[in-house]
Amino acid sequence: MSFADPIALYHVVKRSWSAQTIPDAFDPANPCRNQCAVTALAVQRHFGGDIVKTATKGGTHFYNLIDGRYWDLAADQFDEPIPYDNVLTDAAEAHQHASEDHLATLLHNIQNHQNSGDDRGL
Repeated sequence: MSFADPIALYHVVKRSWSAQTIPDAFDPANPCRNQCAVTALAVQRHFGGDIVKTATKGGTHFYNLIDGRYWDLAADQFDEPIPYDNVLTDAAEAHQHASEDHLATLLHNIQNHQNSGDDRGL
């Protein structure tokens, strides 16, 4: 399973978030909410690079740095601008907010949506 760039992955990942990818914190009205750690881990699996973080009023927010460019595939959860600090972190810290099971579920959902052709960004 491969994607041309993080934008292509974004169109699939936004359909792949579920209550199983972030148990006890899933918000059906805002499926992106609380999905940043598991999403950053999935992005790193697909593209390598680093995981970075920033402080928000809701807590720590995780996203990615790939080939010198920042990618935040879970930014849609916020209703105001994010004060990006771009602090390097690692998968171990992101895993404090998303288990390996959560990541496996998200990666499985991504694969299912990609295989179904549901990656058109509609």
